[in-house]
Amino acid sequence: MLATTEPKNVYIDFSEEKIEKALFLDIDGVIQPFTEHRFGHVNEEDDMERLFKELEDEFKVDYRKFNRYDVAAAYYDWDKDAVEEIKRILDATGAKIVVSSSWRSGATGDYFPFLLRIHDLQKYLYGYAPIFFEGLPKYDGIKYVRSIEILEYLRMHPHIKKWVAVDDMDLSKDFPENAVVTYPKITPDDADRCIEILNRECP
Repeated sequence: MLATTEPKNVYIDFSEEKIEKALFLDIDGVIQPFTEHRFGHVNEEDDMERLFKELEDEFKVDYRKFNRYDVAAAYYDWDKDAVEEIKRILDATGAKIVVSSSWRSGATGDYFPFLLRIHDLQKYLYGYAPIFFEGLPKYDGIKYVRSIEILEYLRMHPHIKKWVAVDDMDLSKDFPENAVVTYPKITPDDADRCIEILNRECP
């Protein structure tokens, strides 16, 4: 039986769980390097049909109803070593993923958990940083909109005591102690730094 429920609510538990550690995850430049293998497949109907059938057989979900470019990017372009580094961070710290990437916006955000599922990352997913189309809050000395989105998420979730933002954008200008800058993807050294931040003692 194929999934018929709205995907945005399938893997995210917004119930009573109060996490203490969060990893704010960007996608591009973190687990998706700036190489685009998907375009060798996405316009080939046989390739995509083979992929859709493989995903349907494994997950009992019809990925055809999602944007094929997004599905192909997650399958072909998300770097397996980078994904394993993210898992290593989460397993070593007990942190959960809060998506800060632009992938959370629009229709992609609705089925993003299913893209994570391709790499067994959905089990770590906790939520999404807010997106402000207007009324952006003011924070003195903060350079990036993404930093404001992260700060607003933390304000709304005061139970989060330890966190790290992993991004190819240099958020260290706003968060010197809580940002790890990656390019073209996260490395083992980057992951070690994330673990150190998430596991350090609170002052």
